[in-house]
Amino acid sequence: MIRSFDAVLFDMDGLMIDTESVSASSWRLAGESLDIQIPEELIHSMVGLSVSRSLERVIEHYGDRTLGQALSEACRHHYRRQLAEDDIPLKSGIEAVLDWLSEQDIPRAVATSTQRLMCDLKLQRTGLARYFDISVAGDEVQHTKPAPDVYLAAAARLDIAPERCIVLEDSPYGLLAGHAAGMRVILVPDLIKPSQEDNAKALATCDTLHDALTLLKSL
Repeated sequence: MIRSFDAVLFDMDGLMIDTESVSASSWRLAGESLDIQIPEELIHSMVGLSVSRSLERVIEHYGDRTLGQALSEACRHHYRRQLAEDDIPLKSGIEAVLDWLSEQDIPRAVATSTQRLMCDLKLQRTGLARYFDISVAGDEVQHTKPAPDVYLAAAARLDIAPERCIVLEDSPYGLLAGHAAGMRVILVPDLIKPSQEDNAKALATCDTLHDALTLLKSL
């Protein structure tokens, strides 16, 4: 069978691992610890963003850099604690996708906004590290999502042309990053419902990773 792609690149949080809910919980706990109400709209607007971009979003919202930094530090504290102490659930279907790609000997890589230390922790603790020889973290590129840098770097390390890569993403920012890299993006939404514009940019929008696997097998 001749496939229309040579590699699959994966976002991590919200796509492979159910950590976006942990992140949202961490922001709420950070707000409670500082007696600040953080709107759900603000929390959702940071899905898919790096730590630095999220910090700037919080500072912009409150108009107070000191407060923004304090909230960000409290959030990271609660986030690290939950990841260290609690189970990190996988998204349904991710192992089926990765098992099939492994069986087909299709190259794959992780391209995430998460910083290297946390990226490695999550991949190791969830057991997903065994599927990947290559990963690119948010602190290893000049610009994080929605810029295309992490996806272009992942393709380069695989030595595969961007247009021959399929991206699996859950967030609008990740979709923009993959699209800007010249790659086809399969969107599997997590916390944020995609807009009509998002759906138009995506190769397809799938309800689950099981649906995404069916699509990959057909390409």
